[in-house]
Amino acid sequence: MSAKSMHMQQNHFRMLELRLWLLLAVAALAVAGGLALGLALARTPVVQDYLPSGPAFFHKALVTHVVFSFQVWLLAMLAALAADTARLSWPGLAGVGLCAGGGLLMLAVTLAGWGEASLNNYVPVLDHPLYFAGLALVGAGVAAALWRPGTGLAAVGWCYAVALGCFALAAWRLPADLDPAFRLERLFWGGGHVLQFVNTGLVMVAWQRLSGHQPTRLSRLAFTLLAVGASSAVVVELRFDPQGLAWRQAYTDLLWFMLPLPPLLLAADVLVSSGRRPDWRSLAGGALGASWLVFALGGGAGFALGAGDTRTPSHYHAMIGGVNVALMGLVICVLLPRLGRPILSPRLPRWQIGLYGGGQLLHALGFYLAGLAGVARKTAGAEQGLDSVFKLVSMGVVGLGGAVAVLGGVLFVGQVLARLVRHD
Repeated sequence: MSAKSMHMQQNHFRMLELRLWLLLAVAALAVAGGLALGLALARTPVVQDYLPSGPAFFHKALVTHVVFSFQVWLLAMLAALAADTARLSWPGLAGVGLCAGGGLLMLAVTLAGWGEASLNNYVPVLDHPLYFAGLALVGAGVAAALWRPGTGLAAVGWCYAVALGCFALAAWRLPADLDPAFRLERLFWGGGHVLQFVNTGLVMVAWQRLSGHQPTRLSRLAFTLLAVGASSAVVVELRFDPQGLAWRQAYTDLLWFMLPLPPLLLAADVLVSSGRRPDWRSLAGGALGASWLVFALGGGAGFALGAGDTRTPSHYHAMIGGVNVALMGLVICVLLPRLGRPILSPRLPRWQIGLYGGGQLLHALGFYLAGLAGVARKTAGAEQGLDSVFKLVSMGVVGLGGAVAVLGGVLFVGQVLARLVRHD
């Protein structure tokens, strides 16, 4: 086989892998949307009695909804970015299979009504061996995609390795006879925090590719600092008892002091160091700007949180929303054209990016205002204590923003799946 033929074959398999990872990522969002409908049914009288495990299905569906929309979607997108540049395709193709199998296993456990829901921070789970096996398969599949030559994602891959190591260390150090809820919360606390370094690295890569920015010394410094920040978690794990408050607080401090600087440096580099500012009128520039705006709101809210009020969900909804809108823009503007499957008319993608980004901005802003007024997080109905016009209006903004963002998400899933399964 000639060198040209080998190159063409390698490119074919790389594009096949990229398409499969994108299909998996967008399918994860679709499954999360379906489970969100299940959450509504689980609160409907009479109907809830016919669901798997009855009314208890609500919390089980909630767990898997969060896992698919925050973990499987984001990690599959990270693997897709790795596939876009990697020199070897077979580890990534094997990784797609592992990840898809893990997702199906977790979904099967959920629909069967097995296991008790454990609403841990960062990675909620169903306490069932097959659910943990599904999570492990997803983790292994993404690792196979990341840890191979030529991905250009060394810093983010290192952060991911540290996160998996923290999960493993916590599992080894925590006694098996602890209260199950406490043990699972502590099992996922440390590694869950390090996954936020992974998510930040993911959005930084998305910003680079949306802007067409070439790496510079400043951008390399940003990714190096990201990896150093994640590595600090190893010190936390080795120095503190995972059952103690000091261990828990150390991870909170890690995000406070080590996570903000890398994305700030990368954004500054995109703006000034390259000498080529983004075209804000383009679809890619609009997605980049929307991501920065929502992400900045979430970052600012993270430094001004309350104690148990809705300013906390304001923070994390905006942060994840900022990541998501960048990834949506990246799929539409960069990855689909790379596959030769571009969305031909820019009108619908513009609306979709605007609806999702604007909806997330309203959603997070409403949560923050409601928190300032004292509305407690993780409450619903009369428990929210909406006893003033300000509280009512703030929570109304939350609902409006959420509905608009959901519409934007549905449009994204529909148009991208249509291009991935149909080629014309």
